[in-house]
Amino acid sequence: MKLGQVMLRKQIFVASGMTAAVVTLMFLWLHLADLHLALPDDDDQVSRLAFAARWLLLPALALFAGIAVVANQRFFVADAIDGARASQSRLLEITLRYNQNTLEQTVLAAIAWAGLALALPHEKLTLIPAMAIVFIAGRALFWIGYLIAPVARALGLGLSAYPTFAALIWLAWRMFLSK
Repeated sequence: MKLGQVMLRKQIFVASGMTAAVVTLMFLWLHLADLHLALPDDDDQVSRLAFAARWLLLPALALFAGIAVVANQRFFVADAIDGARASQSRLLEITLRYNQNTLEQTVLAAIAWAGLALALPHEKLTLIPAMAIVFIAGRALFWIGYLIAPVARALGLGLSAYPTFAALIWLAWRMFLSK
């Protein structure tokens, strides 16, 4: 098979994963009210920000899982115990990439969720726990997909990244419109 054909197959596979993520997120968005997710008890800014901060535990746990696997690999894999970046361990290499991407996405999610906590009407704050649950599911699918085949990480990436991207775009749009 030619290099161009291999690339096209990979692109189709990635596009399929991205499309599946969008369809899943649209379905969840349409049924958000049916999920009966928690709301903060009070409606002041401190309560709203504390609510968002509590849900950041899920992205932190996703990152913690990756860090724990790296620590384990560093302890048990001979060419990794000295902290070298390159290793023969495929699990270590993929988990390091997972950790980097998860850290990047967690930072963006923290910014987005804090912004949403301050901007959304009280009854719409259920979007934050919904995003947190989808985030951790997406991170798990990203990691598992990456371990199976790198192109298989697209669904998980889309589930964890797209809601954050949408929130950041919405928040920026609101900020620039409220001159």
